[in-house]
Amino acid sequence: MRQFVNDSGGVTRGLREGKRYILTLNGEPLAEVKPIKRRRFVPTAEAQAVFATAPAIDWDEVRADLDAMIDDGLRDPFDGTGL
Repeated sequence: MRQFVNDSGGVTRGLREGKRYILTLNGEPLAEVKPIKRRRFVPTAEAQAVFATAPAIDWDEVRADLDAMIDDGLRDPFDGTGL
């Protein structure tokens, strides 16, 4: 604990480099501090496995929902503004 408190900057740098720490109190292990591993990409096979179980998309239903929600008629944006 003393090293962690006295040299938190060094510990932080060590964590960024992938180093793990065991915090002890009076020589007894208290906690493990380790860096969080963040993936930068998902392997293709894993992404395909996830999407393989996704429900099928009914594109006609999607289009009907969009048509119901969006007015795609043309209008003059300056109509009624006097411009």
